[in-house]
Amino acid sequence: MSSISNKGKIWPGYILKYYRLLADVRSPFHHKLITFLFFVLVSTCFWLVRSLGQQYETNVTYPVRYTDFPENKVLIGDVPQKLVLRVRASGFSILKCRLNLNIIPLRFNVNSYAINSSGKDTYVVITGNIRDMLSEELDQVKILNISPDTLFFRLTDIVTRKVPVMPALKMHEHFYQKQFTQNGDIQVSPDSINVSGPDNVVNSIHFIYTEPISFTNLTDTVSSDYKLKPVKSLTYSIQKVKVTIPVDRFTEVENNLPVQSINVPDSLSMIAIPGQVKVTYHICLSNYPQILHSPLLPRINFKDINLSNSGRLTVFLADTPKVISNVRINPHEIEFLITRK
Repeated sequence: MSSISNKGKIWPGYILKYYRLLADVRSPFHHKLITFLFFVLVSTCFWLVRSLGQQYETNVTYPVRYTDFPENKVLIGDVPQKLVLRVRASGFSILKCRLNLNIIPLRFNVNSYAINSSGKDTYVVITGNIRDMLSEELDQVKILNISPDTLFFRLTDIVTRKVPVMPALKMHEHFYQKQFTQNGDIQVSPDSINVSGPDNVVNSIHFIYTEPISFTNLTDTVSSDYKLKPVKSLTYSIQKVKVTIPVDRFTEVENNLPVQSINVPDSLSMIAIPGQVKVTYHICLSNYPQILHSPLLPRINFKDINLSNSGRLTVFLADTPKVISNVRINPHEIEFLITRK
């Protein structure tokens, strides 16, 4: 047991000894180590220079940006954003390519190289035709092959259509402060824009939405500019619209109102039981005078009798004003009595 414990103490002693030698810059060991590392570094540099001077074959990727499509045409579908080049060059040239290709993409003039294929909206580019141009860009590099060898472009006519703009409200529980709400329609200016792009995309669009609009504890009308949410392959006539959200304080109103019958034959009379219902609703304070001049009208419809299995009719409001919301009628269904005149 003692011999084992002594070995465990010897190893840390050796480590501590070498650590002190490394830390002591005046020791011969320290100078020998520095000299050794210097020659290792020099040897590595000579080996690297010699290796980079030799010829290699390898693949490099070349980023591409497509420009100058045929007039009044737009690209549909996806095309490769990079070409894979099989090249032969010295290690230095290949290293230079790998460092520069992701920074300076090739601007590829499609209109200059495209050949119309069997389909009137399909164009073909043979990538071998641009080998000379790429060789000028890649100094001292021989291009052996380009992949893919053929690029297919599906083009379609650009169409323009006017599309309405829809504000994208990101509603949540505290969007409006308590006792406040939206008062009327949200205004968007302009309310529609011109959208241009591929025919199939433009005709599938029913609305262009704004970026999400969110507020917390709104207490007053707000008006601000908002960017339009982009749609792939489409361009807009403008990039921003003004959105106005009208806000006002509201109150809750309760009224006991008489129920009237409609669509009753002339030979009959129909009486609602009970004759009154309680109507509760929310209304903005600025709109309250409108209700005073146009009171609410609870109704039951004689024609709904055949649709009812419970012997009751649903009470509804005739011509419900837009200025009220959260309408509740109690009771919502009532009985009725029909008599002959």
